[in-house]
Amino acid sequence: MALVAALALTLAACSGGAGRKDVAPAAQAAQATPLAVATPLILPVTPVAATYTVADPKFDPLPGARAIYGEYSGGAYQIEVPHAWNGDVVYYAHGFRGNATQLTVTMPLIRQFLIDHGYAWAASSYTKNGYQPGAGARDTYALRAVFAEKVGAPKHQYLYGQSMGGHVVVYSLEHYPTAYDGALSECGVVAGSQILDYFLSWGALASYFAGINFTSVATDARLLDQRLRDDVAPALGLAGGLTAKGRAFEDAIENLTGGPRPFFNEGFLLQYVPNFFVLRDAAAQPGPGNAAADNARTLYRIDPGFGVTSAQLNRDIARVAANPVFRDPATYPEFAPETGKIERPLLTIHGTGDLFVPISQEQAYRKIVDAADRGNLLVQRAIRRPGHCNFSAQEREQAFSDLVAWVTQGRKPAGDDLSGDLTNVGLKFTTPLAPGDPGTVRTAP
Repeated sequence: MALVAALALTLAACSGGAGRKDVAPAAQAAQATPLAVATPLILPVTPVAATYTVADPKFDPLPGARAIYGEYSGGAYQIEVPHAWNGDVVYYAHGFRGNATQLTVTMPLIRQFLIDHGYAWAASSYTKNGYQPGAGARDTYALRAVFAEKVGAPKHQYLYGQSMGGHVVVYSLEHYPTAYDGALSECGVVAGSQILDYFLSWGALASYFAGINFTSVATDARLLDQRLRDDVAPALGLAGGLTAKGRAFEDAIENLTGGPRPFFNEGFLLQYVPNFFVLRDAAAQPGPGNAAADNARTLYRIDPGFGVTSAQLNRDIARVAANPVFRDPATYPEFAPETGKIERPLLTIHGTGDLFVPISQEQAYRKIVDAADRGNLLVQRAIRRPGHCNFSAQEREQAFSDLVAWVTQGRKPAGDDLSGDLTNVGLKFTTPLAPGDPGTVRTAP
């Protein structure tokens, strides 16, 4: 918490604002020390054999349902079956847990809706924490056998994942292509390892505009913490009080994550400090996700008026190459390039103002799926709201119901085209519209 306090103190000294349509030019951004790197850095990995405890999965069922719970294969599970079971089951894949040493089960947010409509659900704690989508996919796949043993063979099996659970969803559809009849991802890491590249780019861009050498601190948690406090905060400012360099950083992040769109600025402000903590924690306990991060070929873009061109930015920003071991399908398939070769319907919903898992994940996976000639199996929807996984019950329930109709009746649902201009996307599926919609849609200075 020391870093939070130090950053908060810095806010008082920061001037300016962020997210206005009349963002002022930031010529000072050009004064950042060039960070040209001849050879990209490869971040380390420090395998840690974590010892986990499994939280008691016991829970009380909702009225009209029965609860089944226990441990399996090093993790825990929960299953809930309505008395008027319709024969279908939903497997829920939870999101990122950090590096906690206790394994816990998370219930699906649409639990009441599922039970009310006759669906059983099952969820796993996974057998490890950290950013481990492969473990999540394998443990959820194994849960299918537990469900069949405890309850019986289901008619339809759906996979539903949130955040990192969206990575579990896509990994599962590509590696177990016939295991599930359809899948729903919300705020999901559907473009897989590109989320690792995103956080790496967050640090590289912040360092560039703050004028510090990112490669000198990226592997040292203590030094990184010091640089965030002593250099980055004063140079960029804090959420709500960005300096000229901070506004240049914000512009580059907006372009990196999908371009101008509803509630980008509000989402950026919400996630501004937490994303720096992600970088610090990765440096403190480097794991496979750290070593798989890559920006060696990332093309950055900044709008005119910030005192630096895109060409200068791409020439001078710090570059990091992934350790190839952790992007090899044979050794670490969860961080290998995705194939897009799905065989079952996938429906996704994603917030326009999500800056933890940005909507550019959806844009990237659309390209991958289309290149594999499976585009007819992917429907994507934008929700006009800031924050991570910030959806209404109506949006979640409608998405699930539409997925079921797609699977059982062949009625492919409508979606949004997320491949181009997002400035007015999401009107069809945002229910209700957020106060102040569409938020502050920034334009170039």
